[in-house]
Amino acid sequence: MMDSQWILAAGAGLVLLLGVGAAAQTTGPDAAEQAAGAGAPAQAAETPTLDGATLYAQRTCIACHGPDAKTPILPEYPKLAGQNAPYMLRQVLDIKSGARSNGNTAAMRGVLHLVTEDEIKVLVEYLSGLQP
Repeated sequence: MMDSQWILAAGAGLVLLLGVGAAAQTTGPDAAEQAAGAGAPAQAAETPTLDGATLYAQRTCIACHGPDAKTPILPEYPKLAGQNAPYMLRQVLDIKSGARSNGNTAAMRGVLHLVTEDEIKVLVEYLSGLQP
């Protein structure tokens, strides 16, 4: 039992490190300022809107929930494809805020700092539209 917990913790740590490294390469105030240029309106510095499929891959969801959102790496991780959108949104927001801290939420909380609330909404709509 301890071996599987250690492997799970190591895997979550690896996903977190990979996600943080990828985020550091593509985001940050310097990158936004360079993209916006001097004297550009503030909204030009905002991150461009991404589609759900791109966010799912970029924000490391794919690492635990599978490339199709229905083949998670562990049986206790949920299949997300076709899940009820309002339910999924509430669960993810509760995990992000700390209101939900049971089960495997520690692994989720480790990567949710990479995802904004608006991106979560896009992801939820994308995932709810997939075939279960």
